Amino acid sequence: KPGKNASQCEPSAISLPFRYFPREIAMEEPKKVAGGAYGQFLAEKRPELQAECKGQPITAVTKLAGERFRALSEEEKAVYQEKFEAAKAKYDEKMEAFLANGGEKKTRKSRKDKAAKKKKDPDAPKKPTGGAYGCFVAKNRPSFQEQCKGQPVTAVSKLAGAKWKELSEKEKAVYEDEYKKKMEEYQEAKKSYVPPVRDEAEEPATKRRKVKEQKEAAKAAEAEAKAEAKKAGKATKATPATPKASPKGDPEKVKLEAAIKAKAEKLGYKDALVKLAARPDVIASGKTQGDLLKALEENRGFLHPAKRAVLGA
Repeated sequence: KPGKNASQCEPSAISLPFRYFPREIAMEEPKKVAGGAYGQFLAEKRPELQAECKGQPITAVTKLAGERFRALSEEEKAVYQEKFEAAKAKYDEKMEAFLANGGEKKTRKSRKDKAAKKKKDPDAPKKPTGGAYGCFVAKNRPSFQEQCKGQPVTAVSKLAGAKWKELSEKEKAVYEDEYKKKMEEYQEAKKSYVPPVRDEAEEPATKRRKVKEQKEAAKAAEAEAKAEAKKAGKATKATPATPKASPKGDPEKVKLEAAIKAKAEKLGYKDALVKLAARPDVIASGKTQGDLLKALEENRGFLHPAKRAVLGA
């Protein structure tokens, strides 16, 4: 209003409640603190470690950091542990404010999402890695392996690192030039490289679903085939099979001659004689009932020995 100081009309940003601040200020998700005491140590010492590992692979930094951290005393490690806990408490506080202001916590990618990445083309140009140190190791690896024969695999990389440190700047420059040349060749090859056209432009998730459906369909078809086979088996059992001719024949159809019957009854061999005479193989032999009774007499009424004697088996 006229006559009032502008500072009296517009409240200071400092005196405003939290709700008056722009929403975007609190909408950026705070970065999670990880790595524990070692993570704090690595973050603090990274610049000097990188300087020591200049020209070596990236892994050399973390490897050296691990060695240095293990060499610390428990008191020294406790300092970094306290730093980690303080950083974590600060992160929790920021996250609470972030969520209270309507922010949404990002979900981490699952293994399936990571696996969904496109597969690399094996014919694509290979990017040189490792810098000058990589070229140095590649050239001298056979020699290092021979020197470290019988030792753990890590002994080769340790020896290579030690030998690299012994080189002068002039000697290292040779490998720097070699690495630059390889990188130039890679960049040139990349210009003329044409990636292959994929026949199936399907998402990995769609492919997985199709494979799953195919497996389920195969299982269903297999279960149906088993059910049909079981049903057919039951039907076969239900249908009476044509009776096969018994190798023992049918004793009820045998009619003994009167004289042979009387003699067999007297000897007690009547039942054995009837059974022997009913057998198809004995009938096929053409032996008379008298021959059969004689065979029984010679084998003391035992059926199987008499049969063998008749058949000559």
